[in-house]
Amino acid sequence: MDFEALWAYQTEDLKAEAIATEIKRSPIRMKLEKSRDFIVERQKQYKQIEDSIAAIVDRKDVLFQALENVMAQIEAQKARMEGLDPEDEDAVSALRDEVAKSREEVRSFEKELNHMNRDSAGYDKQLRSVRLDLAKAKQTFDQMKMDYENESKVKKEQLEQQRARVKALEGNVPPDLMAEYLAIKKHTTPPVVRLQYGQCSGCNTSLPSATLSKIKNGALVECETCGRMIIQ
Repeated sequence: MDFEALWAYQTEDLKAEAIATEIKRSPIRMKLEKSRDFIVERQKQYKQIEDSIAAIVDRKDVLFQALENVMAQIEAQKARMEGLDPEDEDAVSALRDEVAKSREEVRSFEKELNHMNRDSAGYDKQLRSVRLDLAKAKQTFDQMKMDYENESKVKKEQLEQQRARVKALEGNVPPDLMAEYLAIKKHTTPPVVRLQYGQCSGCNTSLPSATLSKIKNGALVECETCGRMIIQ
């Protein structure tokens, strides 16, 4: 088999992989991704605060209606009180209990409203803070994006050129070898290694004499330890 053609292909292929990795691991790119994640997180936080405020508004509407109903109930109770016979102590006492209960409901509603007003003020403060963080983060993100695009432009051109060289060598490798190469590459790199001092140079495993003979005779041999193809 034409292992040398495969070796030449791998040499250029790994150069392309190195350039692609360099682009991905650019310090500016990593900062850019971190900035993007920060923006996404702040956007989620902003939405959660908005949802909390909306829930408070809905609850306030319910409380205001309930408060209005109780106040109307108290007025009705007062009217009933005026129509009672002062001598009817049981009726007067029962109605006073109703009024007291209604007033307790009013105090409870007012207490909850005050609590929600404090929460609303806190959420408003948080919204302003998150909004400011987002504005600053987006400005930083846009600038870093421009810097990264300028930095990576040259590297991307190099990568395209290198991939073109890889593509040009692809036709020199038999299809079965190429298929094997690509299958191994999915789980280990480099897929092809040289035999060195009776060992697989990928994992430094010593090979039995029968395997060494196969390699020297040009057979396709994969390392039983790391799965790489081993060539002479």
